[in-house]
Amino acid sequence: MRSNLIGTMSVAAATVVAQLMVPAAASADDGAGRLPRVSVLSGPSPFADGCPGRRLDAEAIAGSELEPAIAADPRNPRHVVATWQQDIGGLAARSDLIASTFDGGRSWTTSTIPGLTVCTGGSADVASDPWLSIGGDGTVYFSGTSGTATADPPPIAVVASRSHDGGRTWRQPTTVAAAEPGNDTDAITADPTRAGSAYLVWANWDHSYTPPMANALKFSRTTDHGEHWSAAVTIHQPAPTAIDFSGHVLVLPSGDLLAIFANADVVAGQGTLFASRSDDQGRTWQTAVEIGSHPVGFFADPETGLELPQPGFPSAAVARDGTVYVASEASTSPTAGAVSLSRSDDGGRTWTSRDLPGVTAFAFEPAVAVDAHGTVGVVWYDLRRDHPGDAELTTDVWFASSRDKSITWRQEHVAGAFDLRTAPNHRLGEYQGIAGLSRGFAAVVTLSAPRARNGPSDIFVARLGGDRD
Repeated sequence: MRSNLIGTMSVAAATVVAQLMVPAAASADDGAGRLPRVSVLSGPSPFADGCPGRRLDAEAIAGSELEPAIAADPRNPRHVVATWQQDIGGLAARSDLIASTFDGGRSWTTSTIPGLTVCTGGSADVASDPWLSIGGDGTVYFSGTSGTATADPPPIAVVASRSHDGGRTWRQPTTVAAAEPGNDTDAITADPTRAGSAYLVWANWDHSYTPPMANALKFSRTTDHGEHWSAAVTIHQPAPTAIDFSGHVLVLPSGDLLAIFANADVVAGQGTLFASRSDDQGRTWQTAVEIGSHPVGFFADPETGLELPQPGFPSAAVARDGTVYVASEASTSPTAGAVSLSRSDDGGRTWTSRDLPGVTAFAFEPAVAVDAHGTVGVVWYDLRRDHPGDAELTTDVWFASSRDKSITWRQEHVAGAFDLRTAPNHRLGEYQGIAGLSRGFAAVVTLSAPRARNGPSDIFVARLGGDRD
């Protein structure tokens, strides 16, 4: 849905029922009762015949999926819900899909949100930025953006929905922020201890990137399971030459909220990560503190000239003991990179940062989570196995885990190789997902050819670390 941030800085709708209940790709066991480590989650597109009445529908690529998110039920780790963009066209999708499992991934059911787009009975042409969270009472919350292709840039609304049956069925979306061109990069967080409470953060910025700009990071909350949302308040107001984006709200063990977000100065070419606390459920926010900073550069595939993925989206997680972790990109050239892991032991007031060991190639889109035993897990893509000069841009998914609060790490290969050049529009979205379980992690990632099964890309789910059941 968004314009290309870093590149700009550097230089059958009516016939689709509102709630599709179709089986996702099932995960057969390995003959010993264990699930495969990595399996395809997305199946054939439910919109393969198109969505009549949808503007720009001919641009959609049936069977293309990207930008997955995932959430685990804090009461039941065998209950996991994932979401992704379905049928990409340009920078947005025909709609978002939801997949849920109640048996630890042995079987999945796929559903849609009624009224999210034209494809599911609504009026919006596109959907993007899907996000999920599950509350301590089992309520599943969804947030995303939707818009109509009536202008360039299009007016975009921030919307939310909820499910009271674990993700099988969903309510019509509620508009949290009215449609306007600046809305972008939302994320929702359910409160693990306050039943019915959830928090939504999103960015609003001038997509022309012409200073001086009036931009802000916004916040809203619900206390009645998403039936109503509070008026938006501002978490942070960036300088007129900068934008805030990719915010995430964490709920600390004290009940205080911690917002993690990225800031990009379009004049200075500097990217900075910030954290801001709230001790009144988001009504007011304290002065943001810096987590770390990194120069923003434009990195291109040397053989094609196409931009390499470098969204600059941080990922954040909090452990049960209150330790906060933030993963971010730290590449310095098309052939050299790193994944940075920042940690706070005092609720986001002070931070230390270090790079994950063993990552030296161009790396992108890291995601971090913590399981119930305090193990930290990070999943990411990198190009370490690419061979310059061949026809492919060889890309793999990797995973690292630490049982001692990010002091030492164990790294392993997860999935790939695949050719990044075959991905829809040469992109995988701006983020992938990982969720902590009682022990270990569930991750969702996008893979293109030759790994994709049902089109140019597919969403895959992986069980990482811990004991596989």
